[in-house]
Amino acid sequence: MGADLLSGETALVAVVLVLSAALQTSTGFGFALLSAPVLAAVLGPAPAVSTIVATGVVVDVLVLAADGRRPRPDRRDLVALGLWSVPGLLVGALLLRALPSTVLQLIVAAAVLLAVAHRLRARRRRAAAPPPGEVSQRWWAAAAAGFASGTLSTATTLGGPPIVIYLTQQPRPPRRTRDTLVALSLLRLPLSVAALVAAGTWVRPDALPLLWAAVAAGYLLGRWVFARLNLARYERVVLIALIVAAITAIATVVT
Repeated sequence: MGADLLSGETALVAVVLVLSAALQTSTGFGFALLSAPVLAAVLGPAPAVSTIVATGVVVDVLVLAADGRRPRPDRRDLVALGLWSVPGLLVGALLLRALPSTVLQLIVAAAVLLAVAHRLRARRRRAAAPPPGEVSQRWWAAAAAGFASGTLSTATTLGGPPIVIYLTQQPRPPRRTRDTLVALSLLRLPLSVAALVAAGTWVRPDALPLLWAAVAAGYLLGRWVFARLNLARYERVVLIALIVAAITAIATVVT
């Protein structure tokens, strides 16, 4: 981004961050899923990753603070996923430096499509109304999810899908799942920045205060939307947002 705070590029990035923060606040996820494809196309992969890392933390903190309660993440999962993420964070930062932008955009598109497929699968499972019960997870599931998430986080910022898939394999209260996701994101923030700096791929975003303000505005918009969504509308909004993100990701690759 240029130094001019009112440049067209900065304005476009700010609008994307408003919409991404609104989606994150109203649905519980999706900040990077919506912003990564667009920002990668506008700014390039490395600046896009740095911008999303530097601004996504704002909406995470706001979502937790608004609840007025102590977050209760699953500590066992948080430790396991966090530890296994560490090598992935460094690998992802090295991939960001080594891989061509087209390959990175393909990875973004694949991650978004994976999120869409998982959401559709979750809807079908709920429609079938299976009896509740424990689903056994392999011992290596946390290792695979943590490493994959860490790698995707610093390579593309799309580290959410592996964690969401892992956490939703067993029945958990929605708040606990969200608290675990947000706590893991905040825990990995300094590690992500350190890995990007060590790999030489950290790009300090220009106009950062303006972008933080855009995220805060998106948070307020998301709260307004969330208050007016019933369950059916919530599911439609989530699915539509994911499909739009998937189309955007594919379009950035083929154009």
